[in-house]
Amino acid sequence: MAERIEEQLKTVDQTALTPLVRRALDREDVTVAEWRYQPIYGGIEMTSDIYRFSGDALATGEVLPWTLILKIVQAKPGNEEDPQGVWYWKREPLVYQSGLLNDLPGGLTAPRCYEAAERRGGTTWIWMEEVKDEVHEQWPLAYYGDVARCLGQFNGAYLAGKPLPDYPWLTRKHLRKYVEHAAPAVDLLLNSLDHPLIQRALPGISAEFMQGIWEERHAILEVIECLPQTFCHLDAFRRNLFSRHTANGGCQVVAVDWSFTGIAAVGEEIAPLVNGSVAFGAVDPGDEIELEQIVLEGYLEGLHDAGWQGDPDLVRFGYAATLYWRYAIGGFTGEMIPWMLDERYHEAVEQAMGHSMQDMADKTASQLAFCQYVYEQVQGLKAALD
Repeated sequence: MAERIEEQLKTVDQTALTPLVRRALDREDVTVAEWRYQPIYGGIEMTSDIYRFSGDALATGEVLPWTLILKIVQAKPGNEEDPQGVWYWKREPLVYQSGLLNDLPGGLTAPRCYEAAERRGGTTWIWMEEVKDEVHEQWPLAYYGDVARCLGQFNGAYLAGKPLPDYPWLTRKHLRKYVEHAAPAVDLLLNSLDHPLIQRALPGISAEFMQGIWEERHAILEVIECLPQTFCHLDAFRRNLFSRHTANGGCQVVAVDWSFTGIAAVGEEIAPLVNGSVAFGAVDPGDEIELEQIVLEGYLEGLHDAGWQGDPDLVRFGYAATLYWRYAIGGFTGEMIPWMLDERYHEAVEQAMGHSMQDMADKTASQLAFCQYVYEQVQGLKAALD
């Protein structure tokens, strides 16, 4: 696939680029003169490749620099046919084509999309603006509260009466599908507890504990699905979020990678902001508990800003249950376990995460200790809600 994409990239020419650059520059009098491209980042699942195109355009008496981001998405065998499934590969192009992201409520926005179109060979190309952090390149911990407030304003608008979008390709029951996808890996884990990487990542894990957690999922997922539902990004962690100035001097949060977007429970949105930001190295693991408090407070403020006055315990349960079952079970067990036990994945995972598998096992042990702390919150909140 990589060779085929490289061949397709070589066919990008002045005729293809000029209308895109005109949209990016908001100028109809420019023509692309020269260009270059370089890869930026592809996801762990290897279903997407991202490139930065840049160059110069000519206008009357001017040479104008320009940049474009190209995201190439492709089908992932076994998951691409369910439009409401977690990994439906056409979702992100469809969400841009729909215009759903053009005027989001609250302080959240999406990058400008100049074109999203299918191409031969089972890929879709999304051309969009390049987004960079303008406010904080390295986010201080307190800024995560500002970001959470934007996410709360976004989610809260739909909880307070804005009609939910009803496109057939939006994810539904995202957490349930993510967790159930881990079923084969649970069996794999139970049969591999003596593997060195598993013992390093899960010191002291027992088959009895793992089986008990797995059997408990049904009761937790049923509660999650009864919580107030809203429109969510569902992958809003540091790597997918950028801060920038607005025309009136304020700040806004730009969210990229809308491939998971859909309808989910209040609180689900902020689980990635806490766990994902730590997992990808943006926040020190030792700051997780403080980060959680900052994010919860900011998110609740955003929900109130939008006019939603619901029970904060519903929010806390939605957040905590999602963090534990999505990341400890769906993410670590469902995805990391197969990668840890199959050396063919090691290079791609290490490149995406920026750490060796041994280091990731150590980081996982730390994160799962935090997950256990969150799990205890789940139990207390569930008892209160019952």
